[in-house]
Amino acid sequence: MRTKIKLPDQRILLFVLAVLLVGAVATMAVMLRQQPADSAAEADADGGENFRLVVDGGIYMPDENRSLISNYRPEDTVRDALERSGIVKFDNEGRIASVDNTELHSELVWTVKQNGKALPESGFSTRLDPGDEILLYIEAPGTAGEPVNTLLISGGELSPSLSGSYAHPYTEGTVVRDVLKASGLVTMTENDRAIRLVKASPDAQAGYMTKPSENWVLKVNGKELISGRGLDMPLQPGDYVELTLERV
Repeated sequence: MRTKIKLPDQRILLFVLAVLLVGAVATMAVMLRQQPADSAAEADADGGENFRLVVDGGIYMPDENRSLISNYRPEDTVRDALERSGIVKFDNEGRIASVDNTELHSELVWTVKQNGKALPESGFSTRLDPGDEILLYIEAPGTAGEPVNTLLISGGELSPSLSGSYAHPYTEGTVVRDVLKASGLVTMTENDRAIRLVKASPDAQAGYMTKPSENWVLKVNGKELISGRGLDMPLQPGDYVELTLERV
């Protein structure tokens, strides 16, 4: 005699499937909630072994603003961290010579703060701790913090390595020629009516002289100046002078 197997009622099957579906959805929701929390915890742990370098050009170099995150190393001093950033260079006397290839006028200096506390040059040997913030900003000792005129030099595609900048404290009556000559990057002809050569750094041994097919183009705040006559253009506080190498 064969035994007949009685199948469950269809309504019971639907009920069981519904329960299983609800349980699966609930489990997935819990996993999704936990995953961001775990990821955030891992990020916090990683972030604890970093430090931040902030560059603030302020009113003197308003385009020189950036924030970099670097890996913390127990042996790092402030100077080590600045040099390892790749944008800070020191001179032979241990002073900051340039930041992001930016040369400053002798009346301006780069100042360093560690977690809001100003460091003298002798303090660059201070050790770093995880999570520290190193701030670089420009000061004008003995002045009222007046704005500057900035010179930006670019060799463009013709000479990509020829790149530099300079910040010149503004005074009433300053003209384009004044900024070029004071920078130490530009040498004028004897009559001061044309540019003879340009250097990327005041310490460079040789400057760049244009070829017959090349020309230095002068702009102020992005507007091209008339050749020759533009050198006498009066500047306003905060004006940018651009000197770009281009083909004729």
